[in-house]
Amino acid sequence: MTTPLFLLRAVELGISVSDLSLLTIGLVNDMFTEKNNDEYKYKEVATQEDYDKF
Repeated sequence: MTTPLFLLRAVELGISVSDLSLLTIGLVNDMFTEKNNDEYKYKEVATQEDYDKF
């Protein structure tokens, strides 16, 4: 990953440059991945009953 791409991802997440000193590169990448996963439509979603059985 290039520096410009990393900074672009940080901006898309709303992370300021000063906040980056508190975060790792891996954490920012994980946050970006989860942001993209938020829009994914799962075919089956677990219910409370499923969690209780687990």
